[in-house]
Amino acid sequence: MMNNVSNQPVQMPIRSQDSVQDSTLYLKAFIAKISLLQTAFKRNTLQTLEHKNAYSNHRLSIVRTPLSIASLLLLQGLVVLPAQAASALTTGQRVLMIEMTPALCRLQPTRTLMRQCLEGYSLTVAGLDLGYGQRCGRGSTPRLTPLQLKVVNRIMPDTTVRSQAWQHYGACSPLSSSSYFRQIINYSGALKLPSELSTGNSYTVSRSRFINQMTRLNEGMSAASIDLICQKDNYRRQPVLTDMHICYEGSQFGRCYNTVNNCGTNFIISGGS
Repeated sequence: MMNNVSNQPVQMPIRSQDSVQDSTLYLKAFIAKISLLQTAFKRNTLQTLEHKNAYSNHRLSIVRTPLSIASLLLLQGLVVLPAQAASALTTGQRVLMIEMTPALCRLQPTRTLMRQCLEGYSLTVAGLDLGYGQRCGRGSTPRLTPLQLKVVNRIMPDTTVRSQAWQHYGACSPLSSSSYFRQIINYSGALKLPSELSTGNSYTVSRSRFINQMTRLNEGMSAASIDLICQKDNYRRQPVLTDMHICYEGSQFGRCYNTVNNCGTNFIISGGS
């Protein structure tokens, strides 16, 4: 039994002429509306893109500004700070403070338990005044790498001495504790001292002879570069050398100011015996 659905292809219905004209007008109106919509869309799109570009540029400017400043600060960190660090070597007075350990261990009983006294050091470094002021780092502790600490221990074996040097002088400078002690190592390593300071014996020496030895051993050093500090010994008639300050102008030897130089014509170098 066949169904009622026609097998003929489906055809569009034939419209009257008025209907065709109405459709044409409608189509034109529709196309015009689409055109307006397209124009508006393009305009909105352009505005949106402009806003996005402006926003992107704004974001870029916001991002780039800190980066530029950060880059500048980074450059300053790489240029200015090392320049300041280098200035500790090229300009300004520096004073390397050396202690005659056997004399101080004998004259100052409070030192007897210090490592430098117990282990019989002939001399030690007390610190390096970089000329930036004093006592800026109260309570702070210098941070050194194990390798650097091993090297520093050879000339500054006591923790309290290292901490005091950093708190009194290093913390006032623009240097880190690592850089500060590197300066101490550099100055100490380049300084040459008379052999009499490490013989372990005690004897009397004339100031002029000692100064001549120092200036002969160290090129560029003058008598004005050395400040000798002595203390009186109740058991000896002559003063005992306890401290020696070596003054620099940057990386070169310079003239000492505010000197003590109280050792007189002759003084004793104490070797502990």
